[in-house]
Amino acid sequence: MKHRTFWIFFLMALFATADTEIFAQAQAVKLHYSGKGGYSLVERTNLRRYVNGKYVGLTSREVRSFVSPSEPPLMRFKAKGSVYENDQWYDGSFYVMEETLRNSQVAGAGIHEAVQSVFHISKNGQLTMYKDNGYPSFRSFPAYTAEKVNVGESWKAVAERSVDPLNKGVFTKIPMQVLYTFSGAETYKGQAVYRIKAIWQTYYDAQNRDFGGDSSLQKARGGHKADIIVLQETGEPILTIDNVDETFFWIDGTQVNFKGTITLFTEFPPAFDSQRIMAALNRVATVKDGKTGTDKKFSGTDAVKTEKVVPDGIFDNFDKNETVAKNTKNTVSGGKTVLEKVDDVLPKNNIVAEEVSAGIRLSIRDIKFAPDSAQILSGESERLDEIAEVLKMAPNAQLLVEGHTASVGKPAGEQKLSEQRAHKIAEELKARGVKAGAFICRGFGGTKPVASNETNEGRAQNRRVEITILK
Repeated sequence: MKHRTFWIFFLMALFATADTEIFAQAQAVKLHYSGKGGYSLVERTNLRRYVNGKYVGLTSREVRSFVSPSEPPLMRFKAKGSVYENDQWYDGSFYVMEETLRNSQVAGAGIHEAVQSVFHISKNGQLTMYKDNGYPSFRSFPAYTAEKVNVGESWKAVAERSVDPLNKGVFTKIPMQVLYTFSGAETYKGQAVYRIKAIWQTYYDAQNRDFGGDSSLQKARGGHKADIIVLQETGEPILTIDNVDETFFWIDGTQVNFKGTITLFTEFPPAFDSQRIMAALNRVATVKDGKTGTDKKFSGTDAVKTEKVVPDGIFDNFDKNETVAKNTKNTVSGGKTVLEKVDDVLPKNNIVAEEVSAGIRLSIRDIKFAPDSAQILSGESERLDEIAEVLKMAPNAQLLVEGHTASVGKPAGEQKLSEQRAHKIAEELKARGVKAGAFICRGFGGTKPVASNETNEGRAQNRRVEITILK
């Protein structure tokens, strides 16, 4: 009898252990990144600042951005077998609210000057910068293990922070060796999410110096503990709260310590009726067919066969042999730019509208500005009125306004002028009642022509402002 009782209890314990193991395996999850759409990223800093051991005040700063999906700048990055073949590419517009709020009139209008950053993210969350203007601050964070994880299990991954502690405009990249721990599944604001804990030490000195960063920054030491909430479906982080205590040391003996929190949160843009907006644009502009790449105004019979293909829109630093040839005009084909002969047919109202990966883009050609100025001549009022009426159909959307000039050999002046003209168009639209969530303004000078700069007609087409309703 005793032997029978022993075996009964033994088998019960064995089955209980097996059940526990099966249950644990059922709870194991595979974390991965599969984000595809656009999003707003906000980094809010609230840090107590101590200089040489003395408290000097609270550092409060907010960096906002809109990040849009995009095509890679070079098609070889998408080639079969490329290490970046399956990465998702993004174009980000970043602006600092701390600086913007100094001008209350502009801040109230929701018009922001932005800098561009271009990057791509792999399925394990690894972020690689292509065009780096200091943002986003956290890169490859969080990053995921290739293995399934259970609650309480940990993994390590490399990440990076871009810092500018003295606001000098010089960003230094600091490596991060992060220990992640999976805390499990939960619900956050009605969304199915996972919670992840992360800890790492700030360690920067001559052994891992960023030679492109602040040369006077000697070292940095400190610690971070972060709570991260990511969407179960896509692995996209929607909230990160980082508790910070770190000190930076400069070669002149200055020591600055920061204690407090850095909060990152992601917001997704409101939906808008793209079909309704495109139908309205068809009345005032030439609309390109995003599916076939054909232009409803242009016949497309003059297309030139070419092996060189470059992505549309956002990149300005691809190889010289992949840029626009002389006496050609760009049209979009399936999200890529192909070369066509220049013909004499102009778009309706000199406006071209198309659906691109970032949203709906309007290219307003040959805007009548005063020479070398952002002053708009009176003849443009009707076009701006028509555009404003269409944009009102997406009342809560964010609008990316990009200025372009003709290229006449003065790149610095052209860059500044393109930024000023983008800002001026945003002001005009705001005055016409466009209640956008925010106007994000950027300029590209003469680096992205749509026609030849060797003719008056081509230069007129290149003097344009492009407005994208971001999605």
